[in-house]
Amino acid sequence: MSTETAELVRNATKPFRLNAAPGDRVVIVTDTEVADSIWQALFAAANAEGLDPTVTIMTPREDHGNDPTDAVAEAMLAADLCIMVTSTAITHSTAGAAAQRAGVKCILMDEITPDILRGGAANADYDAMQEIAHALGEIYEHGSEMRVTSDHGTDVVGDIEDVTYWPIAGKIVNNDTQTVCAFPDGEVGVAPAEGTTQGTVVWDTTVHGFGLLEEPIELTVEDGWVTDIDGGREATQYEALLDAYDRNARYCAAELSIGINPMAEITGSLRTDKKAEGTVHIATGSNYDLGGEIESDLHIDGLIRRPTVWIDDRKIVDDGEILVEPS
Repeated sequence: MSTETAELVRNATKPFRLNAAPGDRVVIVTDTEVADSIWQALFAAANAEGLDPTVTIMTPREDHGNDPTDAVAEAMLAADLCIMVTSTAITHSTAGAAAQRAGVKCILMDEITPDILRGGAANADYDAMQEIAHALGEIYEHGSEMRVTSDHGTDVVGDIEDVTYWPIAGKIVNNDTQTVCAFPDGEVGVAPAEGTTQGTVVWDTTVHGFGLLEEPIELTVEDGWVTDIDGGREATQYEALLDAYDRNARYCAAELSIGINPMAEITGSLRTDKKAEGTVHIATGSNYDLGGEIESDLHIDGLIRRPTVWIDDRKIVDDGEILVEPS
């Protein structure tokens, strides 16, 4: 074992201790763009915890939300616990949704790097985050509408009554369609009812596949669909990406999620950026694995750094500060 791999094992052990049971069959899905030291550390950590790990390595998928190979998809379904440690997210792919709906415990680690695995977000107090996650989740559960605004021009609303929400802070949430968490982790999200989202979304910080933005990307959303895209060069590239996929790639909002990890820093990687405390990420594309009905080959998250958020008449985030006390 290399020195770097040994250094990473300490934090690589955490998601297993939070979620695995002795003897669990673990499938670690990775690709050739991910540093070998990461999957090696995960394999070593799983083995040390008395689990039964297998590693699958494939070529990288082109975009976030694309399916893995058929062989990898079959391996995922045969696992008790699947770690998705890929350079582009397969979480919201058809294979990812199928694994969750089959009851496979899934831990999301897309875009992971050695620096992220040893960094601040991975070292956070996950027990403390569980408390704020559940406090926010209770508000979601009894709410009917969520509104997000920002100084950059975001002003979007969506119906959240009786829809799937997820309070995840390193421990797998288990609902009708999800058996999932992430690592590093820390978010409370919801998939608004199809066709109810209206307004303007302005991603002002980071977007999947683009990293830190040079200029904000503005989306006009009508009845749950992106009808117009404005901005600079990256907005043009983003629109071209949507046009290269199915119509459902323009669905919005696939999710509305609040980051709750106080140790996460903005670096240009959505793996940690979207977990940063007080941020909001809003996604376009597939929401099928999130309890919705929209299936697409694409799922793109974009970050709003200092949002204000209401659930009905209650303000729960004010300019990036979470106002809710832990439960």
